[in-house]
Amino acid sequence: MPAHHDYRLRYCGEIAKDPRWRMAPHRHAQHHELIVVLDGELLLRTVSGELVARAGDVLFYPAGLTHEEISQPRDPARTLFIAFTGRAAATPPLPLRAADADGRVKQLAWWLVQDRHRHRPAADGEALLAALLAELTWRQTNPRDPWLEELTDWLRVNCARKLTLAELARRARMSRFAFIRKFKRLAGRTPMAELRRLRLLAARDLLLSSNLPLKAIAPRAGLGDEYQCSKLFRRHFGLSPRQLRGR
Repeated sequence: MPAHHDYRLRYCGEIAKDPRWRMAPHRHAQHHELIVVLDGELLLRTVSGELVARAGDVLFYPAGLTHEEISQPRDPARTLFIAFTGRAAATPPLPLRAADADGRVKQLAWWLVQDRHRHRPAADGEALLAALLAELTWRQTNPRDPWLEELTDWLRVNCARKLTLAELARRARMSRFAFIRKFKRLAGRTPMAELRRLRLLAARDLLLSSNLPLKAIAPRAGLGDEYQCSKLFRRHFGLSPRQLRGR
């Protein structure tokens, strides 16, 4: 990837949930655009067809691509958008849709949008943009196993539920021993450690993107009560929830 000064951030922001939101077919002649889906469903139409993007998806529109976006009424999309100029077509070229399995791209995009709103120096935003694009490029050259990708996506969507190792093994149609061994070989951690990590990331996202108190966030992320959540936050992030939100 080129250095961050090869990119210029044009604008960025957030689109809130709205069942009536749609963007008529259009194209950007001079800049590229990234869309990070935070929640809900977004229907995308291009000359190649259509697809439905959901939470965990990142969409990339190179300059000149005609596209139409429609938020799905039954589950309206909430997204971040980032417009920029520069050499976005890395090696390999970025795809129309990429999976953000561990939320790293979403976190970088969220920081970028927040910094822009706080009028931080442009160079800071462009450094975050370069890191975000580098992350997407790395994912293209280091694809995750489809089995692990699908299971991780399911865990992320269902992380608020009370899930057991036995239930996860049944879902994978494997014995518990074989399931743990395969998951750890591919992910580098056990299934329950991954579930805990995804719950903490979900809690962190709610903490940074909403005004909900911790006692409301903890059960929504599957982390029990606020005391358990706070304890895990300190262990995982090295900060209390209050300190993280303050930063």
